[in-house]
Amino acid sequence: MAGNGTYRNWWWGLTLTAPMLATCALTVVAAVPPGGSFRLFLVAIPAWLLSGVMWLVLLFFREYRRSRWALVPPLAGALTLALVCFDIPVKAAFLVSEPALTRYARSLPEDESWASVRDRVGLFSIESVQRWNGVTQLRVAGSGGMLEECGFAYLPGGDARALDVSGTRRLWDGWYAVCLDFD
Repeated sequence: MAGNGTYRNWWWGLTLTAPMLATCALTVVAAVPPGGSFRLFLVAIPAWLLSGVMWLVLLFFREYRRSRWALVPPLAGALTLALVCFDIPVKAAFLVSEPALTRYARSLPEDESWASVRDRVGLFSIESVQRWNGVTQLRVAGSGGMLEECGFAYLPGGDARALDVSGTRRLWDGWYAVCLDFD
């Protein structure tokens, strides 16, 4: 009999935590590019709704309500929300990729115009670059929203106000996350 209860507890845990943890992971991955990935967030929203409905349905079962597994979805959701609100995914991905991004930015030729590229630098896929007077802008593929392009700007010793962008966030030692709104 004890084996049967252990099996059921394991099943409850797996039934609830697998979809919720997949939703949390999808949300964190969607928050990695500067400005986020609009397409991935469009997938994450119904995943959150489905996970929430699943959790509410499972709360109707007394055995589940009394289980510690019932706490996993709200705690995982709160942790994911905190990570995304404090930009932890993009900052962590940037810190891992920073040496490669710096080498890449310094290797680009000085040119006033935007150049279209398809380069993988660190964890990011760069779709276009621009370098002038020591300032480098890198647009990240798939970042931003429908009317927004986002990426990174490298200004060693420079001032971020010189950039023609809608918003900037300082990341690290001359690096900024930048977005350009088209609305």
